[in-house]
Amino acid sequence: MSLNAVYPIYYSAAAGISQAQKTFEQAAQSIASGINADLNVADSYVATGLDTSIRAAKQAINNAQSGYNFTDTADAALGNISQNLQRIRELSIQASNGIYSESQVSAMQAEIDQNVEQIKQTLSQATFNGKPTINAVTLENPNAAPVVDFMVGTGSKDVITYDPNFVMGSMNFDVSTPEAASASLAQVDTILSDIGSKRGEIGAVQTSFEGAIEQQSANVLSYASSLSGIQDTDYVTAIANLKKSQFTMEAMAKVMKIGMESQRYVLDLLK
Repeated sequence: MSLNAVYPIYYSAAAGISQAQKTFEQAAQSIASGINADLNVADSYVATGLDTSIRAAKQAINNAQSGYNFTDTADAALGNISQNLQRIRELSIQASNGIYSESQVSAMQAEIDQNVEQIKQTLSQATFNGKPTINAVTLENPNAAPVVDFMVGTGSKDVITYDPNFVMGSMNFDVSTPEAASASLAQVDTILSDIGSKRGEIGAVQTSFEGAIEQQSANVLSYASSLSGIQDTDYVTAIANLKKSQFTMEAMAKVMKIGMESQRYVLDLLK
């Protein structure tokens, strides 16, 4: 065999080893990382879009959860206020009975006034990230708090609106006489009814938040499944490519060895 015949075989084998080594490295990388290292341009474009959708859906979930927590703070505050009002109601019923002395009635009035202060304190402290979650609009506080919008989807119309305001009657409860106590009892019942309506409204809004969270969670799973199908390693193919490239490198190495031995043989003949 002449040198002119040996060189093409040698370089062809070297090129084969180089290509097989690249295939081997890609397959090994895919197996080690779990990510397909051989994505084409179209797949990469689709994968980027799916990743963007996943991120947006996750943020929408966070927004909806914040909205739920926001309204939950309001509902908890109204629950505490209802407890205070229930105690005022009990005291008003008690004071309606004319058997109590003036000092006993004064003690009842003092406890009622204390509960009213607790209600005012609860209203002022029912905030979330500095924003009021509930606002009682009264003659003393006629100003409405801002309505809050929560973006719970990936579209401009995917918004849930929550209004923290509700109208609450006067809390000037007077139980100094049985007649005044009876009037205060009616006041309390009206406020309790208004609070019950507001809590029902909050419950409906929270149901919307829960629905949004479920929908976006389902979207995340769907997008992630599609992304996994594109990005994740096909282990069967990757292992097959790994073994095939190993076999190719071994075969080309043998060819190169034969070529080198042939080259030495030809050189020996020329001496």
